[in-house]
Amino acid sequence: MSNRFDQESTEAGPTAPADEVMAADPQQAVGTLLAGPLTWGLIGIGADAVFDTGRLFLALGIVLGFVASFYVVYVRFGRE
Repeated sequence: MSNRFDQESTEAGPTAPADEVMAADPQQAVGTLLAGPLTWGLIGIGADAVFDTGRLFLALGIVLGFVASFYVVYVRFGRE
């Protein structure tokens, strides 16, 4: 009796052409640009609550989120 894990597969899985793999989808770019500041802003709110610093970490988190999300969008979609 043969187990499917005993045999090595020589078939390659479905692959997409290189142009389709990194196709720029505007919805993904916008989602990334919104998710960065939101995520890091929430982390900043938590840090402000822990360290009782007013809104210092909220502002730093939003700025860090914008910078990080712009960088991620540039790396994923901007390079050619």
